[in-house]
Amino acid sequence: MEKLLSKKFYTNLNDLLTTRVENESNKLTLQKVDWEKEAENCFIYLTLFLGQVNIEKLKKNNIDKIGVIDICWNEYGSDIEVDFMPDNNFENAFANGCLMNDSAIDNDNFFKTYFDVNGENAWEQIGDDYHQIILIFYYIIEDIIAAVARQEEFKNLPKKSPCHIGFASFHDEERTKIFSIK
Repeated sequence: MEKLLSKKFYTNLNDLLTTRVENESNKLTLQKVDWEKEAENCFIYLTLFLGQVNIEKLKKNNIDKIGVIDICWNEYGSDIEVDFMPDNNFENAFANGCLMNDSAIDNDNFFKTYFDVNGENAWEQIGDDYHQIILIFYYIIEDIIAAVARQEEFKNLPKKSPCHIGFASFHDEERTKIFSIK
């Protein structure tokens, strides 16, 4: 697989590690992570998830066509969830709240490999630096989303034009639009 992460990702990562990660042990651990492998895992998980979207479930939630794909870190665990909104007006799409919120990217292996803890207990061990890890995964999603959108699994989804993709670190946080496709 081709490299998924850009120079901008590594610049952002370096800045984050030098200015925002407070715990020295966490900083050293994060410097050892194979971020390209983590990006590949996110790419695979997200693509597989989109390929298994249940059209009937969408319709039961009044979604004939997807206007916004909402990607959000599950603050109570370690997975990244995906939700779909029918409205493609990005500012208004979230007015009805989350409709389905299904887990798409499981990061338990990341936390087990690098921090020797399961995802649900990572908050306690990692402390406030946990927020920086979420930000790193935001940078990953931002870098891989165009490649995900080129996959058949994404192309086959019933989407409005334009369809937007947003990311949030927490469910009650304002979403950041990271990608749009017509």
